[in-house]
Amino acid sequence: MAYILGFTFADGNVYNRTLAWDLKEDKELLLKINRAMDSTYPIKRGRASYRLRMHNPVIIHDIQKLGVNPNKTRNCRSPKISKPFQRHFIRGVFDGDGWIYMRKKRNEISTGFSNGSRSFLEDIVGMLNEFLNLTTNHVRERRKITRSGKKALVYQLDYYCTNALKILKFMYGDLIPQDLFMERKYKKYLEVKEFYEYILSGGRKYREVQKKYGDMKDLLYKLLIEEWLDGVQIAKKLGVHSSSIYRWLAKTGVRVQSPKKSDG
Repeated sequence: MAYILGFTFADGNVYNRTLAWDLKEDKELLLKINRAMDSTYPIKRGRASYRLRMHNPVIIHDIQKLGVNPNKTRNCRSPKISKPFQRHFIRGVFDGDGWIYMRKKRNEISTGFSNGSRSFLEDIVGMLNEFLNLTTNHVRERRKITRSGKKALVYQLDYYCTNALKILKFMYGDLIPQDLFMERKYKKYLEVKEFYEYILSGGRKYREVQKKYGDMKDLLYKLLIEEWLDGVQIAKKLGVHSSSIYRWLAKTGVRVQSPKKSDG
């Protein structure tokens, strides 16, 4: 329910006596929401989107009390969410109004949230800081042109590199089958996680050597243990400085075993 509430703050709409979600894709997520809410309302295919509409007055009343109303775009605030459910709420908001970027040429990843309410994003910052040690928490303004040609002011919360990975792991790590999430963004998270953890595995030279020769630990073991080369010789063979070799040996845990002393 925390996820659905967060997703509704981002991508839901309340008007008259109707609660609705319209998605261009991700029909499977609407099916999951329907099942989680024990709903039998149909999911209809429109010209450009899938639509789920509910007309239950109890649901409409409850969700409006939590802050989801027809004017939520500019003035919404996050309701009080119990700490164990905050990551699910944030994941719901992110699946509706978040993004993940990967810039391979710059060895950079980024993630963030967009919303029409600065206060709402500041509430998200507060929740994230309850769990994560983030180095930046800046909400900034961005002006854009809507599809209808109108000027609009939105607010963005951007995180990069290590901060971004922390947030993505917080939202999508260790999910269980009962958890709700958008499959498309979950797959992007796995792709970004693999890419950036590879970047964190070492510097540019480390990655170049590993790309050329294979797994670094196996390579160093072969050169150090099997071929009996020292650090300077390995560095010359691989075309790097010897200080890099000693850092890589420490990083991979490869070291020469001291010969056992004989009993005699």
